[in-house]
Parts: sequence; C-alpha cells; structure tokens
Amino acid sequence: MADSISAMPKEIAGWLNSQSDIFSDILFVTEFPPVPKATPLHRTVVSVGLEKVTITDLFKENSEGELIPDEYCRMADIRIRFSVYVPYSFGGTACHEAFTRVVDCLNFKSDLNLKESGCGSITADRETDAFVLKSWVDIEAEFCPADSSEIQYESFLPKTFFCQSHLNDGSIHVTTDEKEKWNSSITIGSYFGTDASSRSIKLGFQPKAVLVAAASLPLVYSDTSNASHCMSAIATQNSSSAGLEITSDGFKIIQGTSQNYANTYTRLNKLNVNYIYIALK
Repeated sequence: MADSISAMPKEIAGWLNSQSDIFSDILFVTEFPPVPKATPLHRTVVSVGLEKVTITDLFKENSEGELIPDEYCRMADIRIRFSVYVPYSFGGTACHEAFTRVVDCLNFKSDLNLKESGCGSITADRETDAFVLKSWVDIEAEFCPADSSEIQYESFLPKTFFCQSHLNDGSIHVTTDEKEKWNSSITIGSYFGTDASSRSIKLGFQPKAVLVAAASLPLVYSDTSNASHCMSAIATQNSSSAGLEITSDGFKIIQGTSQNYANTYTRLNKLNVNYIYIALK
C-alpha cells in the first residue's frame, strides 16, 4: 500500500502529461525526485508531490446493514501538492488558470475520487523568473492489497503496533481477566432487540451450543388470537429450534413475521426487549 501511495505523484504527473489535447502548453514534473526546471522559465510547469497521508479503517455494511471493519482493506486520505510555476510575462492570474484546468481534468477525466482542493497565495521565484502558486488536492482512495497482489495478505498489522504505541498504551495489552474469558468454555452475554428480521451476533468463535431467551419474560406467551410467541430458542451445531442458528463466528437470530409450526411466531429480536444468551465453546 505504501508503494502505491508513494508512486501517486509520478503516476498523476505522467497521466496529466498524456492529456496533450488539454495541456499542450503545460509540463508536469515530480517534486521528488526533483525534476529541474528551465532558467529562466518560458512555459508553465506544474510540480506534483505528496504532502500528507492519513490511513483509517474501512467500514462496510454486512447483510444486516451493520457497519463492520474490513480486515483486508484500508481507506487513505491523500493530499497531493501542486506547485504551479508560470513565467513573469504570463502574469499571476495564469497560475490560478492552470490549477483550475488541472482540477477540472482530474475531476472529469480521471478515476480519482477528489474530495477537496485549494491554494495559497502567489509568490515570486527569482531563480526561475516565475510566479509560483502552492496548491493542493485531497483524494480519497480505498486500498485492498490482497486484491491486487499475488501475495495473500491475511490482514493488515493493527495500527496500534506502530510508533511504540503498543509499548506505551497499557489498554491494548491482554489482561489476566481477558485471558480467563477467552479460555472459558462458557460465554454469557446480552443484546437489545432491534426488530430487524434477522441479525448476527459475533462471538469470535463457532459455539457448540447456544441458548437465547428474553430477560424477565416467559419463554412462550399467547396473544388474544391464541397465537403463540416464542421468546427463546436453543441451537447446536447439528440442529436447532426455530429462529436460531449457529454460524462460524457466533449465531444468527430470526425475528419471525409469519407463523411457524403450531401457530407460533419466533420473537428473538423484538424491539427494545433485552435478551440474554449462553454459548458453549
């Protein structure tokens, strides 16, 4: 990922130079490694460089509409710097005109996702006899190295391990209580119903058996039409009662909208109801 980001200035400069129908009067070069400019300057030159990069987790919706982090991808906010050089004879406004053309071209002809652009004040560079405009473009990019490389990445290293933060931040170390919880054969938890038709509860392991029931409510109750509403269920890896099934990393619950066997509705995700569960490893 770092190689792809560091190569962006060179790739952007090369792509802009290829747009000869738009930029026949402008030369695009890179800031690092620096490409020398003519002295004195006789044409507009735009130097492209990398100013800053911010890497964050990428979240995607699962089948239940919940946002979960993608282990194999990251989102990068990248600021590309454009230093626009124009000869004195062109006047300072030529700097803004050149940068406007660059932004328009990147917006409408490239696949880059531009979020924002801006520029500073115009200065004079006596070494090249040119006016200079320092400007920038913010780009948002999604990086999934496992999709574009022959190397099979299991996942990124956690960002918390960089810059000695792992050594300095005691909150990210595993405590004795956490170790006991991981090694326990029983996991107990709870969730509040959302009324969604289905929902996945992540445990981080595939349980051998799961028992779910509504807290402070009967396991089954009947309404005035004699229909039954089942507020509990049990499942094993081999079979399960209605409304509950074991998954590879937890279990899935169903909020029934139609009658099941014996005039009964499954009610395992009823809105604002507190449910408790016991899972056996």
